[in-house]
Amino acid sequence: MLSTEEVKDKLGHIPLFKGCADQTLKDIAVNAREIDFEKGQIIYEPGEVAANIYILVDGIVTFISKTGQGYLNVQRVMETSMIFGWVALVPEHPHRLGRAQCLETSKVLAINGDLLLGILEKDPQSGFLVMKRLCSLIASTFVEKPRN
Repeated sequence: MLSTEEVKDKLGHIPLFKGCADQTLKDIAVNAREIDFEKGQIIYEPGEVAANIYILVDGIVTFISKTGQGYLNVQRVMETSMIFGWVALVPEHPHRLGRAQCLETSKVLAINGDLLLGILEKDPQSGFLVMKRLCSLIASTFVEKPRN
């Protein structure tokens, strides 16, 4: 089990939160829950209420997006410290856009989106940084990476 200080340190190295005020990182860390998932376990399905964002600590998680017209050509394998489930930070879209599933036993940090938004509102400078980076994260989710 990670300590609050260890979670704070991890958050400070994740691009989404890099540069946030120390107290803001600490407040986020206090609200993060560590969850273990088994291989094959589904973290969430399309259409479910999006309460939490997730940070992959260990393991492998895949994400497959789905729309009403069937699956999009978006499948990502999450890298360690990658953020997923970001729709929990978009109040106008409170439902999951795809499926997140563990390809092996995995450990994630879950952070309630409403709590996180409240923390970021108290520190507008950090909040602006995070939301700006969140926009880039959202855009990159649906952009196909070039193949080597």
